[in-house]
Amino acid sequence: MPLPARFLARLRRLPLRLRGRLGGGTEGLHPSKIKGAGLTFVENRPYVPGDDPRFINWPLTARTGEPIMKRFESSRDLVLWLVVDPSPSMFLGDPVSPLRWAMELCGAAFATLQATGDRLGLIVPGDGRTPALRIAPKRGRIHGLRILETLAERGPSIPTEAAWREALGHWGEHGKGHRLWLFSNGAGLRGLAPLLKPLATRHRVVWFQPEPLEDPRAMAWPSPEFSPAIERQRWNLDEDPVVKLNAWLRAGGA
Repeated sequence: MPLPARFLARLRRLPLRLRGRLGGGTEGLHPSKIKGAGLTFVENRPYVPGDDPRFINWPLTARTGEPIMKRFESSRDLVLWLVVDPSPSMFLGDPVSPLRWAMELCGAAFATLQATGDRLGLIVPGDGRTPALRIAPKRGRIHGLRILETLAERGPSIPTEAAWREALGHWGEHGKGHRLWLFSNGAGLRGLAPLLKPLATRHRVVWFQPEPLEDPRAMAWPSPEFSPAIERQRWNLDEDPVVKLNAWLRAGGA
């Protein structure tokens, strides 16, 4: 079920077109769980023995009579994994299919990370006929365009728990603080919940779920029963996903 050539051409121009629309959104991607000296002030707190005196808030200390420390969050390079559900229902929809909606968001993610020099990767599960797709995270425009074009050429498949396990591989077992953005209408998530649960303790996992237009015939997919640690973002298909993503990032959503 190939995507129209006009859409593919638009997709290739997407990162350049979006750079002006994603202003300020990159900050939402970068706060890490590592505390210490950094670029972002977090809070004032009472002094604890052993604290570095360089971070004493002297004006506040003088006013309160108690030593007060300034706490910061440090930033680090980001690794963002795009995970796309390739179920057949993701390819269906008029005027916008869930897959096209997801690809707009993938293009926006690419444009955002290109501006910050961070790394982007792609995971798409397969089935008995189609192998899993996994592109290791790298930086750069050529790499990002390869991800978008490879995803655009991908056909539908019906993932199972085994297919998800193969696609995820050993991701998440090492390191900490990566981002995983899952794009799915819920159709192909069977068996994924137990695989994501341990990963969500080490990394930030967000499920972006497109809500269909008001249609009484729209299929209601069973809940994947994800852990509460996995954030769920439900966005309407008739709303511009780039605008939604920009607002979400600016609010610190990532």
